[in-house]
Amino acid sequence: MKKLNNTQKALKRMIRDTESKITDEELFLSSAFQKYQTSLAKAATGRFRYGLQVLMEWDSSENADIAYTDNYRIHCNAANPITQSFPSRFLRSQSLTGLTGHEIGHLRYSDFASLQLYLTNMENGSFYPEAPDNLPSGYKANLQDILDAMEEKDNATCLTLSRCAAQFNNILEDIYIEARMCEEYPGTFKQGIQINNLRMSELIPSIQEQLDCGYQPFSIMSNLILSYCRTGNINNRTNYSGEYTDTLSDCMDYIDDALIATQGKERFRASNYLLVLCWNYIQPIVEQTRESLKKQDSTQVGDALEDLLRKESGSGSPLPTGKNGGIPKNIPGPTEKSKTPINCDLSGLDPNYRQDAINQAEKVLQEGGGRIELAKTTAILDGNNPGITYASQYAGSGYENAANDLARILNDVATEKAQNDYEQELTEDLQKSADEIHYGNAHAGIHVTIHRINPVSDFFIKSYQTVASPLLRTSKRLQSSILPLLKEEAEGGKQKNLLFGKRLDMRALHRKDGSIFTRTRLPDEEQKLSVGLLVDESGSMGWGDRITHARKTAIVLYDFCTSLGIPITIYGHSTDSKGVALYSYAEFDSLDDSDRYRLMDMSARNGNRDGAALRYVAEHLAKRPESQKLLIIISDGQPADCGYSGTEAEADLRGIKNEYRKRGIVIFAAAIGDDKENIRRIYQDGFLDITKLEDLPKNMTQLVKQYLK
Repeated sequence: MKKLNNTQKALKRMIRDTESKITDEELFLSSAFQKYQTSLAKAATGRFRYGLQVLMEWDSSENADIAYTDNYRIHCNAANPITQSFPSRFLRSQSLTGLTGHEIGHLRYSDFASLQLYLTNMENGSFYPEAPDNLPSGYKANLQDILDAMEEKDNATCLTLSRCAAQFNNILEDIYIEARMCEEYPGTFKQGIQINNLRMSELIPSIQEQLDCGYQPFSIMSNLILSYCRTGNINNRTNYSGEYTDTLSDCMDYIDDALIATQGKERFRASNYLLVLCWNYIQPIVEQTRESLKKQDSTQVGDALEDLLRKESGSGSPLPTGKNGGIPKNIPGPTEKSKTPINCDLSGLDPNYRQDAINQAEKVLQEGGGRIELAKTTAILDGNNPGITYASQYAGSGYENAANDLARILNDVATEKAQNDYEQELTEDLQKSADEIHYGNAHAGIHVTIHRINPVSDFFIKSYQTVASPLLRTSKRLQSSILPLLKEEAEGGKQKNLLFGKRLDMRALHRKDGSIFTRTRLPDEEQKLSVGLLVDESGSMGWGDRITHARKTAIVLYDFCTSLGIPITIYGHSTDSKGVALYSYAEFDSLDDSDRYRLMDMSARNGNRDGAALRYVAEHLAKRPESQKLLIIISDGQPADCGYSGTEAEADLRGIKNEYRKRGIVIFAAAIGDDKENIRRIYQDGFLDITKLEDLPKNMTQLVKQYLK
């Protein structure tokens, strides 16, 4: 097992500390959590919903949406009061998964086109698919009143009926699609849906509380129907007995049939019956609508009516389907797959079944409340928390995996945040080091600025993946030639066929070259070599693809060194309005595994003040503990900056080369431009003539191999 260095250990501690400080907003809005929810959605919708995304939002305002879909994206508000009411982060995560599952259920099983047809017909004064028939005694007069108003095209009545019908149908449809989701996905989707249902049912006020608060009669009736649909019971702690419970009793048969019907039209029919049975409670709203229409147009009145119905449904309102409870636009009817009844017994949605689901959800809440508390979210990372293992005993397939998934996501978010913080601190330390270096009289008054990309964008990652494959193959071929030597040094052992030694190899006496001695060599655990690469990024490097070949060289050399455990740092240098601009691409102490992608930012920029850049990287390299240090410069010409060129610049560079040679740093300059003779004159024995740019990566890597030997 590879030992962690001090920097890696420090990062591990940072990650652990960061985990305990991550908020719900940071976790649930992270790309990792959104990708996780998206993967669940895509797995559930399959090929029928290409491009489907789950987007997490954070809106704690009073009238914020809970969840909705526009057919292409599922939007979940992680700050919604239902989710945030749960006592542990894991349960809050499950709640959000339940919201995702709910919206998936609508996408898979709801016929939005037919729903739009249903509501449009209602608003235009007709029942769809047909008017109710075979009503219970005492309700025929209600139906006649409605039919008369429809025939007269009474706008107030039709508008009110359409909004009330939408409320009833939404309740029935929600329960139906959730039942199908729970049957088809009995793991984490089911768990999330059930605990959300339980919590929403708990938050529906009792009949007496609604009466005391002055709820609209229709809202009271709607809440009773909602409560019955979700739990098979109603919140009646005060033992109310009267017209509301009587009406509910008359509605039950229609509700029960609608909840198990695979065709959406059956829920339209049930909603029509509920409208007739609840007509006495709808009439006061009709009169309010009539008065409002005298002052506002139908659209404004309709919107206000929807807001009223949603408000008085409280926290227990059905989850919206589209934004603000509207119907998603451009949504076709259900797919052929979703039209086919699944092999599940939805008739199980009787009170006993619903009570069993409630009991299961209550057990989850009871256990979950103390299992992963907000202040102890990191506990699930050590693998010793017994609660996670125990959870699988009652939660069904997928529940334990969900806990592990949340732990992994939390760790990913914490790691990314800690790495970003570390990289920020690293950049600050690099700049501090740059400010402390004395660059010599030739660079008096010149400021050196360190630039380092953090975080690395997807653009650089994709760019790297596009060009890397042949370059990495080159690196692997070069590695294979040096690996036996490195393995021998690392493992030690007997060295054979030597001309001199204390031990005679009796099996080699036949050799005529005298190589008949052996010796035992101890394992070498210390790294001998560290490498620095400095790339000229002056404007002239853009000619003839020079910067492209320099970038390719950097990619090969970086992979070669990191694969063999050789510490390497890579910088580019140019000038800007402030002085010298240094671009940190690869650092000895980088831990975010993105340095290879940073190399793609290597570009031809402005001038080049080689001396200051060279001294910085040499000082950077001098701090390394390795016995051999190699600094390679790739350049296409002489220094060219204001006040720094010609003889003065050459003398500065020769002085720097000699100074650091005495400090154990060997400097080589690879000349790839037209000023090769000038560069040879400057660097002398440290000069490499690269005539063929295509050979640059191989030649640079061979140079590193030479110093490994």
